[in-house]
Amino acid sequence: MHSLDLNEGGVSSSVIALDRAIRKIGINSRICTNPIDEQIKGKEKTGMVAHGLWQWPSLEAMRIHQKTKVPFVVFPHGMLDPWFKRKYPFKHFKKQIYWWLKQGEILRRANAVCFTTEEEKLLAQNTFWPSKFRSVVTGLGVEDPPAKNLQTEQKLFGRFPGLKNKRTLRYLGRFHQKKGVDLLLNAWSRKPNDDEILVLAGPKTKDSHFIKLKNIASQNAESIVWTGMLEGVQKWSMLRMADALILPSHQENFGMVVAEALAVGTPVYLTDKVNLWREVIESNAGYVDSDDQLGIDRLVDKWNTKSHHEMIPNTISCFQEKLHIKQTAQKIISMFESS
Repeated sequence: MHSLDLNEGGVSSSVIALDRAIRKIGINSRICTNPIDEQIKGKEKTGMVAHGLWQWPSLEAMRIHQKTKVPFVVFPHGMLDPWFKRKYPFKHFKKQIYWWLKQGEILRRANAVCFTTEEEKLLAQNTFWPSKFRSVVTGLGVEDPPAKNLQTEQKLFGRFPGLKNKRTLRYLGRFHQKKGVDLLLNAWSRKPNDDEILVLAGPKTKDSHFIKLKNIASQNAESIVWTGMLEGVQKWSMLRMADALILPSHQENFGMVVAEALAVGTPVYLTDKVNLWREVIESNAGYVDSDDQLGIDRLVDKWNTKSHHEMIPNTISCFQEKLHIKQTAQKIISMFESS
């Protein structure tokens, strides 16, 4: 049983994928989205997976565990990252109080606190005090991608004819300040070639940061394509069509789009603040640098050398061995069976 607050945004798609992966193993699984769900009250459970902190899922999982001894694990999903402590100190202070009152106890009582990457596990050790819990890296990942869709690719070329016969470096995600897209645009403005296009796929907004990004991009408008939000088969096709994916984030707990790019054979360029960076380097499936301007400049320069083409065979093996959701499902079931 998974307990999940639907307000957790991007976490929802990961939980749905994990639920399906567990079912494919042959284990009955259910997602509960509110604390009065009848499935939560039922006693026939192998285990409970609480997603996120500070809300009802982990609190309810501990309460049921105390009554029934059913084991439970908690996924923080990046909520123990010290980046938030530095960025929002007042919010962190309020959460520290709740940590003393309840959240710290919940994690201590959990059979395990599950981290999506080794980097997330390391970063979480001293964000709150006291920090005592059993840490396990279970991964997260994505399901197998859909088959290549030539019709969708042709439609995308029809919408964005400037992409035909061009090398494209692609970014897919939100245009939040922490994503580092301003640094990417600065790097791109230095020396794009005529046959190279930077593709920025994400929801367009009217906030001041998005306006700032558009102003930076105007210096080099002919070599930048803004696609708007792409989902479903369009997103997968855009990832397949890319020469490489870049994610210049200042903080990224997992980087689902990185796993998706690797799943379709697309090399990646990341900062060392994208917590998947260790897995990418270990598999030689992309390049990693710092999340400052010099680091992003170096990533764009490296992309210009085309050396990542040699990494293409490593991308899918990285996905299959480290970032497939079925591995996470197996690890969770194994923990419950051994409890």
